[in-house]
Amino acid sequence: MAKHDVPVVRIVVDGCPAPRSIGTNVPQARGMLLRAFENDRWPGKALFAVTPGGFIVAPFPCPWKGESGWESGTDDFEALVERAKEVVGEVLTSKVLGAARGRAEFLTLGVDLNDRSGKRKMDRKSRGTHAELVAIIDVEKGTAVQWTGKSYPTSWQEGTLVQETNLKSHRFEYGEQRVLVLGCHDLNMFSGRAWANMTTRSRRHTRSKEMRDLTGDPEPTMILHHPHSADSPRIWATAWGGARAFLPESGDRRHIWASGIGYYNDDEEPRGTLHAVQRATRCCGSHVVDIVVEPLR
Repeated sequence: MAKHDVPVVRIVVDGCPAPRSIGTNVPQARGMLLRAFENDRWPGKALFAVTPGGFIVAPFPCPWKGESGWESGTDDFEALVERAKEVVGEVLTSKVLGAARGRAEFLTLGVDLNDRSGKRKMDRKSRGTHAELVAIIDVEKGTAVQWTGKSYPTSWQEGTLVQETNLKSHRFEYGEQRVLVLGCHDLNMFSGRAWANMTTRSRRHTRSKEMRDLTGDPEPTMILHHPHSADSPRIWATAWGGARAFLPESGDRRHIWASGIGYYNDDEEPRGTLHAVQRATRCCGSHVVDIVVEPLR
């Protein structure tokens, strides 16, 4: 396995990577990746470069006839993976991959697909059927070696999110690293507060228990979380408090955790400084390095 100078570099977006009002941001995503990988402050070669959730947005395949919500299944999600592959291929041009090689072994890309076939208001809480995927890209090969996506919807997504029901897709292994790759709200499956308030054998309880059981056997060495928005140092604190319990210290070995950052709030000004958010959403020490880019319009 190749030597890496740092385990994780986060590509931090100081703003929203993709406004809800646009159909696709493929050119903008390409530009943000180029700015990040060509940044003189990039710290050698990382094992993982991590983006926020929704770093890329694009429309659903047309036509779309799959299920959404708790009725969605593996076939529904896999059909959207095929569409997401096309979109990622448009972003990862030879120029982008050329800039990325030597900078990262793997790149995790948050990809949101939205169904705009209906006349729906496309704001945060009523944007119709959608999916939130994460691609794990082998940078040298320039292709995705694994796909996962959000498995745990927010309350307002219960009828509209095409869920990733194959929880094993969240686990990725490379050498000695056992990596848990999570979508945005997935981290809340580890929240002690949420767990205490769940009705036993409810859909949420069942999904959370399955994820907890899967995560604990064997324990991961790294958790990479892909939220869309992080505007407060407290926004993921409770969930991370529960998730870090699955990363016990083992001698001198440091276990690694980090959330991707899109620093914005849909409805108001951010509630904390970017610096405070950066510090609160990663493990201590030099294991996670941030490269900040501005969103492109």
